[in-house]
Amino acid sequence: MAAAVTARLPHPHAPADAGTRSKAGGEAAGRDVDALLRRLRELGELHRSGVLTDEEFAFAKQAVLRRF
Repeated sequence: MAAAVTARLPHPHAPADAGTRSKAGGEAAGRDVDALLRRLRELGELHRSGVLTDEEFAFAKQAVLRRF
């Protein structure tokens, strides 16, 4: 399961502006924040349930935050 979660993450060397930052406007920015919070919550739940190790969780969280 952890491999499936990591596979959905952006490549570590992907440009920071790839993805959600390319959207313009306040409404799009609000959706970006909502998506970020949903993703972080999902990662937290996977970590709490034991699906992700501490190391996997930290890596995944950093990858998500770098994209934002």
